Amino acid sequence: MSDDAIINHFKPIYDVVIPDLDYFIRQIDCRDGCPVNTDPRGYMIALHAGNLLEGYKIARGPNPFASICGMICGAPCELTCRRDRVDKTLTIRAQKRYLDEWFGLDKEAHVKSLEMSYARGSTKPTANGLKVACIGAGVASLTAAHDLLRLGYAVDVFEMMRIPGGMLTYGVPTYRLKNEIAINEIFAIEHLGAKIYYNMKVGRDITMSDLQKNYDAIFLGIGLWKSRELPIPGADGPDVIRGIEYLRVRCAGEQWRIKDNLIVIGGGNVAFDVARTSVRNGAKKITMVCLEARDEQTADEFEIEDGIEEGIEIVNRVAPLAVERDEMGNITGLRVQKISSLFDHTGKFSPKSIPNSEYVIPCNTIALAIGQAMDTSFLNGWERQKELVIDRGIIKTERGTGRTSVKGLYAGGDAAFGASLFITGIRHGQDAARSIDSDLRGTRPYIEYSAEFTEISSERDKTYLRTPWALPKMQSPHERIHNEEMVEFNYTDEAAHQQANRCLQCHVSPVFDGALCIKCNGCVDVCPANCLKQIPISHLNLDLGEGNMRVAVDNFYGVDSASMSDEELGTMGTAMLKDEDLCIRCGLCAEKCPTNAVTMDLMDYSYRWIG
Repeated sequence: MSDDAIINHFKPIYDVVIPDLDYFIRQIDCRDGCPVNTDPRGYMIALHAGNLLEGYKIARGPNPFASICGMICGAPCELTCRRDRVDKTLTIRAQKRYLDEWFGLDKEAHVKSLEMSYARGSTKPTANGLKVACIGAGVASLTAAHDLLRLGYAVDVFEMMRIPGGMLTYGVPTYRLKNEIAINEIFAIEHLGAKIYYNMKVGRDITMSDLQKNYDAIFLGIGLWKSRELPIPGADGPDVIRGIEYLRVRCAGEQWRIKDNLIVIGGGNVAFDVARTSVRNGAKKITMVCLEARDEQTADEFEIEDGIEEGIEIVNRVAPLAVERDEMGNITGLRVQKISSLFDHTGKFSPKSIPNSEYVIPCNTIALAIGQAMDTSFLNGWERQKELVIDRGIIKTERGTGRTSVKGLYAGGDAAFGASLFITGIRHGQDAARSIDSDLRGTRPYIEYSAEFTEISSERDKTYLRTPWALPKMQSPHERIHNEEMVEFNYTDEAAHQQANRCLQCHVSPVFDGALCIKCNGCVDVCPANCLKQIPISHLNLDLGEGNMRVAVDNFYGVDSASMSDEELGTMGTAMLKDEDLCIRCGLCAEKCPTNAVTMDLMDYSYRWIG
């Protein structure tokens, strides 16, 4: 093999894309990570500029539950935030809370916010004569109701509890979210026209057959309201609490007497909600027992840290074997066995116990928080119940549409896709509403995007890179264990302003003009993130996808690249590559360029629903 052949054999080939509008919008990683495509970048920039109303409008536009998301959202946007590749992610959820509280959390504020929705239709639509029933008054059902009401549907909601909100009000402890906030936000959807029938349980007070006779479509947002059982000896006796049922009572402000030495079995967020609620309910000692190692626990890191601060002891890598009881039937402890691993080499759940490692952890009460299950009693009295496919404990539902195996029946939220974040349930409601409207009225809506690109100064104030990460303050552990009200404070005006400044502004990108470039490599050398690279044209995969890269090269150089050798392509020109995962939008490449071949361009995009 010749030297040239050897070089060509081992030369790197780069798969690249030519940016289009969709590409630039997807660079806003926080927006891309949000299930409902909220644009945190937009509202943080507005917040930092002092335009709080514009910031709130951006936060509220795609989300009818913006206020509760400012308090308790799992914030998948933060997990995708590009700032995390520099130091620590942006505090997006907390900044949304700041905007929410500035705008107002009372009923009147939420009614005003209805006009800010990006959803199709309006707050004063013409009635279309169609009726939809939503089962459950959680976020999935109420989001579907919100979107359908704006299109002229009549929507009735059947709720088995005495107040709305589902897991918002019956599953989230009040030290994290006050019920009043959720109820006020739901009031706005009632103001829009939703009729909520309380203490109305489907399968007991009304049947699915009744609903199918009287409504054109039904949305199932029934949630997962049962705790999973633990099949070990003694677990079916007294003083064994089911976590979901326990939270349902405590979150509604009602009493549940527990003894003073509690073990919580489980390591997820619900387990911590149960444990931290029990701290406030009089338990003197709380031990959490979980199969997972510390780094395998599914709970959010802040839940674990806050729980430890509040005195919760965590015992990792142990498997419950039996509930120990005395001759009177009282719980005396939980027998456990240590495990060496939880998953096998393929990642399959397969706990491996350590021989002769059993021991008893003393306690007098046990709470089960090992998962959630669906209450299928809503099927009672429905002659078509066998047509509804329930697979692995949840309703088989088409992702993206909410359609089930029964025509005219849609589902979303935890009962359709398994336990997940509230913001994900909100997306399910939006998807189902769009499908219901499409199926009943034949609509085919789509989103039309437009954007303007404006050259801006490359000399960006670099304080955004030096501003330290900071969360809002919290009450001290000693104070908050006696408090069932919210324990996290809001940002001060100054702190919110500073934290909003940490946004990298991913809608701004360096743009390279090949006609002006002199290949001095100054931009590559000055880049602090090493995100730029110049390579010969011969190192590009010109045929990737539909060959758009080859077309671009041929048009720019006026050649037929398919007929050229690698040597000819390599000497013909150079390509500038940018790694978007690394770029921090500092503008130094544009500052350094001696020929103005690099500029910083700001993309200002908008969109609207068509159809």
